[in-house]
Amino acid sequence: MPETGVKIFAQQAEQLYQRGVAAAKGGQKAVAERLLRQAVKLNPAHEQAWLWLSGVVDKPDDVAFCLRSVLQINPENERARRGLALIEQAATSGASLAKTVTSSPRVPVVTESWWAGWRDAQTTWRRTIRVLLLIPIALIGSTLGLRAVINTVPLPTFATVQDIPTPTPPPPAPTASPTATSAPASTSASAVEAYFAHVNAERSVLQTATDEYRLTTDGGRTSAERATSARVLRDQVQRSQATLAAIQPPPEIAATHQLYIDSLKLEREALDLMLQFYSNYDVALANRAALQMQEARAQIATATASWDAFVKQQGLTQLAPRGD
Repeated sequence: MPETGVKIFAQQAEQLYQRGVAAAKGGQKAVAERLLRQAVKLNPAHEQAWLWLSGVVDKPDDVAFCLRSVLQINPENERARRGLALIEQAATSGASLAKTVTSSPRVPVVTESWWAGWRDAQTTWRRTIRVLLLIPIALIGSTLGLRAVINTVPLPTFATVQDIPTPTPPPPAPTASPTATSAPASTSASAVEAYFAHVNAERSVLQTATDEYRLTTDGGRTSAERATSARVLRDQVQRSQATLAAIQPPPEIAATHQLYIDSLKLEREALDLMLQFYSNYDVALANRAALQMQEARAQIATATASWDAFVKQQGLTQLAPRGD
């Protein structure tokens, strides 16, 4: 069964033959010669193309070669036999013409090796195309697989005012007897108000940064956007930690103040782990970050409950700290 490529070349040869014949009939010998030469190269077994080519070439040796090619295909072709006989008869009149006729033809005989080379070239080209098409497919597949892994990793959560339970108010302090020694004076109300004004302002900044982080790290975001958002939040937590560490708290809640600063340190370290995860996608880093963020959340809830109890005890409920 002939190969598909050979059939295609035979069809192209037939088209070139038809155009060459039309050019020859129109007196355009140069155009006809070029078209017919291409036709016989594509299909060396095209008898009529060789015959018409013999009529448009100029040199006798080229004419003789074309006619011999016709006779190789069809030894019974009478026109080719008569034409070749006339050329050979004319060749006997001069030795130089005989040498020219018997010399190597200008149009080479297309052998089977030409078709084998063409077939090998086509095979190589098809393989190259397949490889080039597989490269972007492989890249897309690896990207989708990596994205699926990223989306399955749980992101750490952050405590907000809605997440922190309302603390149970402490029992009322026993009334001191008239003979009991007076307790030392507590921190002035103005100092407490100033302290919570600083704390609430910084926690408001943290709340805004946390909301932005949650908005950016939803399921439809890319890993690059998530990493950028985590870095922004991490820097804000570090600034807030430094700002709150510089504040002098009332002595009664100094321990609570330090507990909250320690919780911010845990949050910052958890975000550092998440940034490492986005650089190498080690799931163990994401799990460590989630556990550390849960510990920070528990400390924030404890600190908030302690602050809430303190301001209620002082009768300053309007200063209750806001969540972050």
